[in-house]
Order: sequence, then C-alpha cells, then structure tokens
Amino acid sequence: MEDIKSGRPKHRRKKHVVLKIFLTLIALILVAAIAGGSYLYHLMGSFNYNEAGHKNNVYVDESKLFSSKNVTNILFLGVDRRNADQNSRSDTMMMLSIDRVNKKLKLTSFLRDSWVYIPDHGYAKLNASCSWGGAQLVMDTLEYNFNVKIDHYVLVDFEMFKNIVNKLGGITVEVTEKEAKYMRNEVHLDIQAGENVKLDGNEALWYCRIRYLDSDFMRTQRQRKVISAIIEKAKSTPIPTLVEMVQEILPDVETDLTQSELMKLAGGAALSYIRYDVEQMRIPVDGTWKSKRIKGQDVLSLDIEKNQQLLYDFLYTKDEEKTTQKSE
Repeated sequence: MEDIKSGRPKHRRKKHVVLKIFLTLIALILVAAIAGGSYLYHLMGSFNYNEAGHKNNVYVDESKLFSSKNVTNILFLGVDRRNADQNSRSDTMMMLSIDRVNKKLKLTSFLRDSWVYIPDHGYAKLNASCSWGGAQLVMDTLEYNFNVKIDHYVLVDFEMFKNIVNKLGGITVEVTEKEAKYMRNEVHLDIQAGENVKLDGNEALWYCRIRYLDSDFMRTQRQRKVISAIIEKAKSTPIPTLVEMVQEILPDVETDLTQSELMKLAGGAALSYIRYDVEQMRIPVDGTWKSKRIKGQDVLSLDIEKNQQLLYDFLYTKDEEKTTQKSE
C-alpha cells in the first residue's frame, strides 16, 4: 500500500431519514442500447446534465488515486427529491465499476453511518457529505478516505423505482422467514419466505427499506440483491419495454455524463457489458470496523487503510494493467 497517502487525520448509529434504494438506471440504459444508436441518442438528450458537476478533487493528489484505464467507476446516489433542499442527505451510495478486463460489473455499497473525514467539515457520518456539498462533496469524501478514483456520478429519486420494477413484470429474490414476517407485520404485505419470491415494485421497495429488523449491513445487502435481480430481468425484457422505461425516468436523473459519454457507455453495453457477471462488496468490510458512539451518534468506526486495500483488491487486483496512477 505504498501509494496510500500519509498525513491524513487518523480514522479510528441514528436519526430517522427517508430510506431510498439504489436504482439500476445504467443497467436499463445499457440494455436499451440494442434498440439503435439514433433513437438512443435522442433519449440521452432527456438527461438532466449537470455541466458544472464533478470538478477535480482539490483535497487529494489525483495522480495517486487508485484507478485503471480498464475500469470505469460510476457513483450512484439516492436522495429524497420531495425535500425542498436539493442537497438532502443521501441514504444510498453505491458505486458501479465496469471492469473490461475481467468482464465484470462490480457493485460496492458505502454504508451511510461510516464515520469519515469530510473535507472542509471534519469528521461526520458519510451521508452528511451530500447535504453539505451535493454529489461533488460525496465524491471528494470517498476519494479522500478510500483512495479510489470516481469517474462519474448519477443522482436519482428512488420513487421511480416502483414503476421500473413493475414495468419489468416484477423481480425474483430470496426472502427469509424473518424478512417475510417483518413485511407482513409492519407494512401489511402478504409476502411468504422462499428462495424465489416474486416481488412487484411496491414490495421490492419495502424489501429494500427493511432496516430495523437487523442492521444497515443487511439493508445494503438486500439492496444489492434487488439490483442484481433487476439487471438479470432487464437482460430478458423486450427492447420496447426498456426504451419506454428509460424515456420515462431520464428527465428526473442528474448526471455529469455527457451525451457522448453516455453513448459510448451504452454502445459498449450493446456489445459487451450486458453479458458481464455481477459481483458485490460492502464498505466497511466485516472485521474492519467497530460500533462507537461519537457526539451523541451511533456510528461505524472504520479501519480506513484495511478498507482501502480491500476495495483496491476487489476493483483492480486481477487487472493485469493495474495502476495507482490517474488514467489519461
């Protein structure tokens, strides 16, 4: 770990907020790429493009961030658009990494209660970075603490989620007896336990919102299960249905990806990405954190260096051209 920066502050749960889940928007766009370039280009124009978004991170030496020309990292943020404050706290922070060497899509969840250093603000829970500085500060914070280069971001309102799942005809996931009982008793949904339980949009949303049954760790695991299920279902969904979904949701999506970048991403998907396997991980990793109470808050105190190394191993170790230098 010789490239991990030194000199950072040493890094050694819970106000109720609206809980959202991660929407696999890019998965739908990637599959829709098969519909044809000209129509897809028209769809790309519906995005809420943030021209000022994603500036260079002034808090780190970007040349020393973990990155590779063979891996693209896209951060997905879920916020409550019903809140008048556009920089409301993000309860879902998940990075999609497209690994073109090993032909994998890698999903990394960052737990919101992680106690990290937020540049210009000091130590706080990770999700506070969104309310204090929007997507830019979230990216700066993740890069500062975990030493990984984030190439782009997509910010969504997850109220769209139910319609997406419904248009896909529902998804199938494993539901435990405890989870099924919780959904029956707490939200009055007639869900039975099983390995292949079909959920509609509302059921899938509540499944991802389960938190107090166990922990934030299990909540993000459920989110990743649902994301993987959506990706798999999208692969076998008729193109017209995918195009219709994309057309409906794009105006409510904010991103720093330009039309040309989106077209390039979608073009690669039509040829390759849609067939990639999906792998998952979570930060912090088991055994690298402790529960603590700091400033009246229940937080996750992380071993930052261990999580840096494990994230690097997950994203880049099998890349024969791995590098810690910024890709040109």
